[in-house]
Amino acid sequence: MSETEKQAEDPANEGTWISPDIFEADLKPRGWKDDPELRAGVDWLLSFVPADEWKRRRFAALRHFVDAVSGNSADSSGKGRFFNDRDRFAWYLFLGQAVLDHPIIYDYMYGSRVVPVLTAIGRNLELLKGVTGIDARVRRMVGPEKSQPNACLFELLVAAAYCRQRAQVTFLEERPGVAKTHDMDVALNGTNWAVECKRLEGGEYSEAERVRARELWLPVAHELHERGLNVLCTVEFLVELSAVPREYVAQKTVEWMRTGGLFAYSWSDSISVGRVERLNLKPLQKVLRTDDVAMNSSRMHELLTGRYKRNAHIITTLHVQHADNPVYVKECDAGCVFDWDSKSEAAIDKRARDVFKRVAEGCRQLPDGRPGIVHIGFEAVDGDDVERKRYDKVLQSLKDFDPEGKSLEYVYVTWLAPESPPDTLLAFDETCHHQAIRPQRIRPLPNGFLVLPSDLSTRPGGHWQL
Repeated sequence: MSETEKQAEDPANEGTWISPDIFEADLKPRGWKDDPELRAGVDWLLSFVPADEWKRRRFAALRHFVDAVSGNSADSSGKGRFFNDRDRFAWYLFLGQAVLDHPIIYDYMYGSRVVPVLTAIGRNLELLKGVTGIDARVRRMVGPEKSQPNACLFELLVAAAYCRQRAQVTFLEERPGVAKTHDMDVALNGTNWAVECKRLEGGEYSEAERVRARELWLPVAHELHERGLNVLCTVEFLVELSAVPREYVAQKTVEWMRTGGLFAYSWSDSISVGRVERLNLKPLQKVLRTDDVAMNSSRMHELLTGRYKRNAHIITTLHVQHADNPVYVKECDAGCVFDWDSKSEAAIDKRARDVFKRVAEGCRQLPDGRPGIVHIGFEAVDGDDVERKRYDKVLQSLKDFDPEGKSLEYVYVTWLAPESPPDTLLAFDETCHHQAIRPQRIRPLPNGFLVLPSDLSTRPGGHWQL
């Protein structure tokens, strides 16, 4: 059993002790550079939260994160998340502050998804401050909508894009109990556009796959730990994970043990292609002689599996000694790692959710008789195979889309592609597809990019077409 599992199962352990005054200390490494654009975005959003309230919410986000990383979390959802779903906004702002002021307490994986967005807001802050109704919109995100901040953040990115074209942007007031309206009015070059934004959240299917993978592996990892075995299991599933027998992975590890466990055991059948072998801990242990390694990081995954893979699905159960900073590991003497992927056509198709439904919803919220635009945005974190499939679906859906009497002229679909490489803080790419539906005017946004700086050069094709 891993050290983190032992801690999690100890009923007397009520979590990692953290001083409430931790943020008063200087937690920046020597020479750590400031990011003025990120700081501007973070400070502006912070201005909407009372100081005492933020102190409480930030500490709660820190506590949840550290407890999850160190194995003290009482979360029984099976999702393995490092944040509280009920206050995702606080988690986002915590990550933004972490990069600036306490990078030693930071989640590299999720931070790569949040920090570029906050930086883009800071980069465009002076433009955004001139948007009518923006304060009320942000206050809803900070308060009533704190569990789902992505919708507002996406709207801010879209508003900033129009502001860069020198448009006058106005957020519409929410009218509870009244039929939904569009998000913003955009006055540009003599045209008053009605604009609706739809931000797709992570799919339920992808979440169910991750939960199922944990169900298939964690009991196996527990047994392997009990036997004193360090194991790397790499599997590409050829069927949907819901169709994989519960004992399937366990049976493969048993077959490996029957061979004596000295050499790798590989297989290829109708369910998966895979390999079970001894986990080589030496690369990680060599690094740990001189440096601590973040528990939840692509660097840790690379040292354990021998490679870096974008959008990897990796489950680790490690016997470790945490550093004084429990986000980091200073020793590791045992571990089991499950490096899995879902490659069935059915699974790829279901993860590649189409945007048709969201475009239709957005179109219905546009007013009659006015030119309209719908923006769709989502994170592309399910792998290149999924995004290729999704792109084909998007092209087909928009080509055949009927606005049913609405003056929908354009649809913009934006892929936000974060990445957490092992050798840098983060990387970010972006793909935008714009589609004319019933065009009467030239599209108001030339390219539709929302996060990347406007002075960067772009190339044709999607980010998955490297």
